[in-house]
Amino acid sequence: MDLGEGFPEWTELGQDSGLDPLGMQRPIEIIYQSIIPGISTITLRYRYYSFFPFILRHYEDNIRHPDPRVFRVFQRKCEALFALICTYEEPDVGITGYNWAKRTLDHARGLSDEAAVIDFTVDADPDADENLRYLRNKGGAFGAIYATQMSEMGLIHFPKAGDPNPNPVCSDVALKLADAFASELGVLAAAFFEAAADGKIALSSLKSFEAMKPSRLKFGSAEHNLLTEIILGKLDNPSPIDLKRRSTLQMLLDVSAASHSIPDQEYVKWFWFENVPELHDGGSASQVSQLWFLYQACDLMRLAYETILSAALTLLAAAPRRRMTLTALTDELVSAAAVSEDETWDEFADRMTDGAATTIVREHAKAMLAAKDQGEIAEQVHAAISLIALLYTRMSEAANLIDEELSGAEYFQSIRTELKFLDHIRSSLVDSVVEKMIRERILKRHLWVASRKFRNQKAYTFLMEPEESQLRYRDKFSVAPSSPRIKQALDFLRDIGLVDEGGITQLGRAELAAA
Repeated sequence: MDLGEGFPEWTELGQDSGLDPLGMQRPIEIIYQSIIPGISTITLRYRYYSFFPFILRHYEDNIRHPDPRVFRVFQRKCEALFALICTYEEPDVGITGYNWAKRTLDHARGLSDEAAVIDFTVDADPDADENLRYLRNKGGAFGAIYATQMSEMGLIHFPKAGDPNPNPVCSDVALKLADAFASELGVLAAAFFEAAADGKIALSSLKSFEAMKPSRLKFGSAEHNLLTEIILGKLDNPSPIDLKRRSTLQMLLDVSAASHSIPDQEYVKWFWFENVPELHDGGSASQVSQLWFLYQACDLMRLAYETILSAALTLLAAAPRRRMTLTALTDELVSAAAVSEDETWDEFADRMTDGAATTIVREHAKAMLAAKDQGEIAEQVHAAISLIALLYTRMSEAANLIDEELSGAEYFQSIRTELKFLDHIRSSLVDSVVEKMIRERILKRHLWVASRKFRNQKAYTFLMEPEESQLRYRDKFSVAPSSPRIKQALDFLRDIGLVDEGGITQLGRAELAAA
């Protein structure tokens, strides 16, 4: 899998602040983006994938102005009106612009007049003051959230350089979706575009458009059938990424059937990790289940390293003048790890896994994060080192899979680079290995990543910084498991009726049976 060129970049994966202090997140993102394409952590309702073709087709057929600003004003007016419709009376969740729509509707209702007219012209204007816009991002929900994912699903085409039409257009299948969506509205389709063009709508008129709400998708309709076929990659000539998404969604249906619920994302990740098909002979990159196994292993290695970095920052913050030398800080962390001084890394790793249950990795990861949350430095470092040893042994069966999927540049630190590091010194005493790991692969690694971000992106991201031969505490960061779009995929499956609170539905079972 090609990681591309460049240095570690800011991401949003698993961090409240968007910080990637060890530059380990990009390889993780690339894995899950390849096996659940067309869905992101901020694409919250699947029916937007019908709504946007509906408005794109109208623009192409009736307006077709080449100026991107004209398109953007039209698009934002449609989105603002859609938000008002979806928030009126019983609001749908996951609607972009919901907070603005609720405030606007509450104000209109406060006038005690159902004939009150809502004017959203200024709110939809991309050049209006940020505080007045229904969504601050000028690209709106389409440009900022859905367009890229819809392109991955083959629903829209972006213009190429020199194209006479610089605006995105529908693919053939998206045109079918647009027609199906319009068919559900009937004569209201024209009324919607009239109101959007005016930038005004009467409060009393909003209810008439409720068929547009994501929650009002009619199961068995042409639109519903198309949405189901698209997301499951069942159309003619599915692409390789369609087939990978299909495999992931079928796996989710299987888990939902077994759990008799819509499973929690963490439950799903652990279920797939602990129930992966045999990895002897190195595994096969063609099996999506094995890629999810690799994803979880990569994320666990990141969590273990970041937990040790977090412990280092806690020690620094408590030190006199919030300063320690690199050697003193490393020594304290090695002491906290409480490893034996008379066994090698190989022996330590073998002892950790000897006779262990299949859940041993999960138990150590849970203990590590619990200790971090409780501020128990010794326990969090010890649990992190134990988790790394467990991963070292467990992943030995997946050597070919790791090499195939994580063969990018070495400056992206990943489970591949760290297993390679440990392999080189596996015959060394475990305390020496832990000392090198903490010093070189975590503490000095963070300084390298932060210096690169400062040099290339002008972003000052040092959590600790060198000062007069010491390290000075600067800031803390959040350590959390990543969020690989599983929740959003389950939400999409719920939107098309394949799962509900009781788990897999009859529609979902029918799809599994036909797979």
